[in-house]
Amino acid sequence: MAMDSGFHAFLLLLTLMGVARVAELVVARRLTKGAAARGAQPQREPVFVVMIFLHLLPFVLAPAEVVVRGLVFRPALFWTGALLLLVLAGLRVWTLRTLGAMWNVRIVNPAVVVVDGPYRFVRHPNYAIVIAELVALPLAYGCWATLAILSSLNALVLFFRIRAEEKVLFALPGYAEQMGKKKRFVPGLL
Repeated sequence: MAMDSGFHAFLLLLTLMGVARVAELVVARRLTKGAAARGAQPQREPVFVVMIFLHLLPFVLAPAEVVVRGLVFRPALFWTGALLLLVLAGLRVWTLRTLGAMWNVRIVNPAVVVVDGPYRFVRHPNYAIVIAELVALPLAYGCWATLAILSSLNALVLFFRIRAEEKVLFALPGYAEQMGKKKRFVPGLL
């Protein structure tokens, strides 16, 4: 397969997503130190390592699928995926800014229950965004096998991750009263 401009655009999209993820890890490390300073330590969670692996997979599987299967660039798919990722990036910024110092990639006991921003509508907007990103990124080049693999693995990881996280959150005073009746990902549905 010749490396055409569409594949280069896809690689650029993957790179931008990768840079965003690395930036999030840098911020999370700083916030973890801040949480530790107030006495909150990250929970031990075996699924965290699997989650890290899962979040690295799109950067390997998607380009490999393009090359191995000889996928053809489809501009409409690319721009649909890219536009969806742009919208999701805005939603992620909103979510992370709302959480502020309470956000982390690890499960850390927050100092306060956050009920503003997207948390007015659902308990886990950031996970909803991740679910959508793991669809949009492979969609941008029609990597259906990658999309199926990532979505399946993510569903499994989130099953365990959210149970562990909600165990911590529902133990917080006021969390059950303020968040317990809200859906996890989509208002009124899921």
